[in-house]
Amino acid sequence: MQICDRVLHRRGFRVSDPFLTALPAATELPTAVCTLHSTGGCFTGRCRIERGQGRLVAMALRLGRFPPAGRNTPVQVTISGDGQRWYWVRDFNGHRMQSSLTYDHDTGCVREDFGPMSIWLQPSFDGRRLGISIHRLTILGLPVPKFLLPRSDTIEWQDDRGRFRFDVAAEAPGLGLLIRYQGWLTPVHGASGQS
Repeated sequence: MQICDRVLHRRGFRVSDPFLTALPAATELPTAVCTLHSTGGCFTGRCRIERGQGRLVAMALRLGRFPPAGRNTPVQVTISGDGQRWYWVRDFNGHRMQSSLTYDHDTGCVREDFGPMSIWLQPSFDGRRLGISIHRLTILGLPVPKFLLPRSDTIEWQDDRGRFRFDVAAEAPGLGLLIRYQGWLTPVHGASGQS
């Protein structure tokens, strides 16, 4: 467990990681979780992707550019910052999904933008795992009412092999499962770290 450096120093920029900024200042995270959120760079691994059923679910997933279903799918996540935002590019075996993240001072949440969708995420830490819940959602700038807000059971942790593990899941009221992807990542040596 370690207290993460909240600021990424890259190419002359100081970029505060929005997830670390949203947590209490002295939060000690598992090393693998801390590394992913505080160093940027490239991470690779494998994951299982499950998608919900139905036309409305398919439309929502297409809008968010989420990946197709798959087992043991190769995944690469590249994280960078430009002084204002963090950018996450997720590549699920050739299917790219890009988002930008900022810390929203008004809500104390992480705002993640996926094309026309914006999601406000609230991280919490229970001593072992980082949990992430959905606080707010807008589509094309229009807020989704609270009673229709998807529920997220997203967690991040470090496994016994020292790998970053993730289980990202979202369900919508009346629709059930939207998407779930779970797996592991490790840093690509020479592509991660502070500069």
